[in-house]
Amino acid sequence: MKHVRALSLPAVLVLFLAAGAQWADAHSLYIQSGRHRVAEGKKTPLFFCYGHHFPVDDGVRANKLAAVRVHGPDGSVTELAPREATGLQSRMIEYAAPGTYVLTAETNPGYYTKWVDKKGRDRSTIKPMSAVRDKAEKIVTALYSRQFAKTYVRCGAPDGQFMGRVGLPLELVPVQDPTNLKPGDVLTLKVFRDGRRYTGPGHWDATYGGFSTESEDLYHPGAAVTGDTIRVPLDQPGRWFVRYYIKTDAPADKREEYRQLKQTATLVILVPNERKRSRPDHH
Repeated sequence: MKHVRALSLPAVLVLFLAAGAQWADAHSLYIQSGRHRVAEGKKTPLFFCYGHHFPVDDGVRANKLAAVRVHGPDGSVTELAPREATGLQSRMIEYAAPGTYVLTAETNPGYYTKWVDKKGRDRSTIKPMSAVRDKAEKIVTALYSRQFAKTYVRCGAPDGQFMGRVGLPLELVPVQDPTNLKPGDVLTLKVFRDGRRYTGPGHWDATYGGFSTESEDLYHPGAAVTGDTIRVPLDQPGRWFVRYYIKTDAPADKREEYRQLKQTATLVILVPNERKRSRPDHH
């Protein structure tokens, strides 16, 4: 893709806590951009967060990521290889042509099992249910999980054109331009699964940077929803994180390994505020 160039940038190394999350079934993956509105020719980093705090928590292992892509406004796609070291998986991206870009990522599937051992202790592992069955008094949760992350970056002035759907297996698709939102807007999202509108049951939540420093303490707490539409009130300016997941029962030939397939889609968008101070004469 001629409009995007990936450059090396040292990643911040942080410890990946693979298990033991107290508030949710497993860590959530979300892809971000250093800036969401850039001038033509500007470089800004693509990076990740993985965990339960927004906007930054744990690092991501390379083998957790199945795909990282930059979708250009002309429809072309650049594939980015994950870094070997666990970290924020940062890359400098150059936005060489005007238009709206979509940054996406997919995880490799993984297991998450919560169980109680025969001494009554709560345990968790990233192994399948079969690996702990002989040591367990009770299996609490046994998931096989896949995650799909997405964000938007606008280069230059808005023209009203953007790619809503880029083909993720589970995808949150904005109805309005996601790079031209303002405080007080309601973000309307359509849910697609395997290329079709998904109308079954799901669960969504959302928050914005600065609302809370605590784990899973979200501005819009979890809510069950049925149907293909989610409406997120954007009451505050800032960087917003939206998460949606569905769970389906394991097929008959996989029930020894896990009980449910969990698919999660995340979206990060920017809701900018008006400038609060005049620009300084110098930096």
